[in-house]
Amino acid sequence: MKKHTLTTQTGIGLIETLLIVLFVSIAVVSLLNFQHYLSYSTNNNQQQFDANILAINEIETLRDFQVLPVTAGYTAYASIASGSTNSTVGNTAYSIVWTVTTNASPSYKTIDVTVSWTDRYNNSRSVRLTSQVAGVDPSTSAAIK
Repeated sequence: MKKHTLTTQTGIGLIETLLIVLFVSIAVVSLLNFQHYLSYSTNNNQQQFDANILAINEIETLRDFQVLPVTAGYTAYASIASGSTNSTVGNTAYSIVWTVTTNASPSYKTIDVTVSWTDRYNNSRSVRLTSQVAGVDPSTSAAIK
């Protein structure tokens, strides 16, 4: 007669259970870190988008003149000058600075707008846009000669 020894395992051992818990814990921590990174990236992209919109709006405001020389009641090309302002979008405060350079021949002005802000990790960020505005009377700018 053969003697049978019990060699089959009847359940999960403590070491196997601890390894499964360890692997699941590492996976959860990794997913949480990835989610945090995605949240920061999305927030940073939104801030950069808002900064671009603010820069474009400032350029369009400066380009929107009605007459060349300073005339009471009208926005004038001659009045386009350097300046700065602040704006808040959502929870972010933006600093908007524009520099205007006048060129004589041909007559045009270069507008350089920089929008700066601080992200949630106190990193300084900025967006810079440049445009040029011709010194042409708006009433004749579309005329064909």
